[in-house]
Amino acid sequence: MEHDLIEIAKITGPKGLKGTMWITPYGDSFERFRHYSHLRIGKKGEPRKVLSLSQRKGRYLISLEGITDIDQVEAVKGESLYISREQLEPLAQGEYYWHDLIGMRVVDTQGKELGKVVKIFSTGSNDVYVVDPVKQYYIPATTDVIREVSLEKKIIVIDAELLEDILD
Repeated sequence: MEHDLIEIAKITGPKGLKGTMWITPYGDSFERFRHYSHLRIGKKGEPRKVLSLSQRKGRYLISLEGITDIDQVEAVKGESLYISREQLEPLAQGEYYWHDLIGMRVVDTQGKELGKVVKIFSTGSNDVYVVDPVKQYYIPATTDVIREVSLEKKIIVIDAELLEDILD
């Protein structure tokens, strides 16, 4: 069951005394949270009903069933929030969930392997794939750089000629 869970956010602390929590969502859109009926705190947590969601000054708040005071929030501060895989929305063609890309091999159009995707972050204009934990190549996830993504083969093909300075 744990392998069917997707990490979507981290609890960063309490807001007030009644169990409301500040969270940092992963990915591109807090709006996706509106489609989740239940979340788990930690991989072993039981599903908890989402009671409220809001955004304040670029930060995000959530209330979950069974979390009713500041002490309970302090006890789970730093924990991750998870959803089950079946709660994920289908994506448009050419869009991918980060958790599906982590661990994929990255090769250039000539077949030279650069490493595996170890981390992804968003810059606002596009995502950036961090490849290889030692050298840490930063690959912009743009249509001119990314030539192919194959979830079946677990491979991402990039146009390395556009990134000569980055890949040296």
